Parts: sequence; C-alpha cells; structure tokens
Amino acid sequence: MSARKKILADAILLFITMIWGSSFVLMKNTISQLHPLAFLTLRFLLAWLIILLIFHKNLKNLKIKEMVYGSLIGFFLFLGMALQVVGLKYTYASKSAFITGLTVVLVPIFAAIVERRIPRANVMVGVIFAFTGLYLLNGAKLSQFNFGDFLTLLADFGFVFQIIFIDIFTSREDVNPVNIAIFQLMSGAVLYIIFSAAFGINPLNIKLTLDSVFTILITGVLGTALAFTAQVFVQKYTTPTHTALIFSAEPVFGAIFSAIIPSVATHTTEILPLISYAGCGLILIGMIIAELNPDKNLDTELS
Repeated sequence: MSARKKILADAILLFITMIWGSSFVLMKNTISQLHPLAFLTLRFLLAWLIILLIFHKNLKNLKIKEMVYGSLIGFFLFLGMALQVVGLKYTYASKSAFITGLTVVLVPIFAAIVERRIPRANVMVGVIFAFTGLYLLNGAKLSQFNFGDFLTLLADFGFVFQIIFIDIFTSREDVNPVNIAIFQLMSGAVLYIIFSAAFGINPLNIKLTLDSVFTILITGVLGTALAFTAQVFVQKYTTPTHTALIFSAEPVFGAIFSAIIPSVATHTTEILPLISYAGCGLILIGMIIAELNPDKNLDTELS
C-alpha cells in the first residue's frame, strides 16, 4: 500500500477516535436519564437507517458472505458497545475510556493468535508507550476496580474481535465493504431491539430530553454511522495493531472532554492530575513511533 493511503487512513481513524472520546461524557449524562439499551437501540437504528439511505443501491449486488461477515462483525460490536455503555453507568467516564483503551494491548495478542501475524518492532514499542501512557492517564493506579470497570473490560474483547474480523474480511477482494458496513450496523440494531424487548423496554415509547436527543444524534450520526462505516473502509489500508494503537488516543479525548463538559448528576467536570497529562503525552509519543517507516509497518506473517 502507498504511504499516502496509509497516512490518510490513520488520519481518518484518529478523527473517529476523537468522536468516540468526546462521546463518553455525553453518553454518561444520557444514560443517567435513559436506559442504556434504549439509548443504544435508538443510536444504532438511526445509524443503520442513515447508511441504508445513502448506500442502498449497493445492495443490488449483495452477496451472502457479505451478510454473514457484516453480521458477525456487528455481533462483536453489539457486545462491546452494550457492555461498555452499561458499565459506564457504574464508573467514571474517564475511567471507562482508560479501560476501553486497553484494546491496544489485547489486539496484537489476539491478532497473533487468530491471524498468525506479529507486529513490527516499532509498532510494538509504540504499543508499550501507549499502554504506559494509559496507566499514567488513570493516575498510575489500578485500585478500586468496580463492577462497571469489569463490564468495560469484557467490552474490550468485543472491540478486539470487531477490529480483527474487519481486517480479515475486508482484505478479501470479492467483498464490498459498503455492504459489510450496512449489515454490521443492521446486526447491532436488531440485537439491541431484541434485548430491549427482552427487558420490557420500548425505545420508541420513552420520554426524551433535549440533551438525550442531542447525544443520540451526535453518537448515531458521527459516532456510529460515520465512524463504523469509515472504519470498515480504511482499516484495509493498515493493520489491526496499528488501528488499536490509534484508538488508544480515545481516553485522551475522553479525558479532555470530561474536563470540559460537566456531569449532569454532579454538575462538575472531571479534572485530571498532572500525571495523567504526562500519560496523554506518552500515548502521543507511542503513536508517533508507530508511524516511523510507514511503508514497512506491515505485520509479519508467522510461518
């Protein structure tokens, strides 16, 4: 792949990461007023309808394998998002963002197992810097691990396999990434509808505040429709480990926006200590190190 395409792919993934990072505090405020499953159902329904409206002509040449691939990716996305948002109800927005960022460590491990690919040395050095940065971002402590943190950690595995399977499926020449993206969002929306019904929740029959509507629009249009569709397109120009490394900047954006946007419950912002900002710097350094020699940053196949 050309260096230009790879840099563009990384820039788009970083933009997606900023959108996700900014949404942590918005989601926490919203789920204090709205059931998490109702929120996710409306978010994914909106995203799916938008993508379906824009790209419906692509379905004329739909293949069964694209339906299967998209649905499988959508399942792991559903799993990750559901556990993350429910976990967010029981922990801090900045802490949730930190634990979600741990995918930067899990992805290379599972990519080596599933795809039998070992990341290049400079990428792994970048991962080490990013992980250290995540640790400092959390205040250099792993104490007070609560139920919400546990659910968020489980959510990481959903995100890990979503990243890996996107890499596996979109690398095949006989599939249309658009159709995979459509069925990824459809699968997530349908699963949320089913689980909402199982818990007796009707997302279409709930009272929404102006803040909730704003959050659903931002996360549905930008954080889901745009973000997950773009991810399917651009991830073929990079590697799972590199994608996870860029996504490790999510808690950095999460911390920034948590310091700007006040909580609905406490009417206060989450101000980080100095050591956390040092962690942000290490994450940035890790991403820069991983960008060295962009033409050579391909994972090595295991024999």
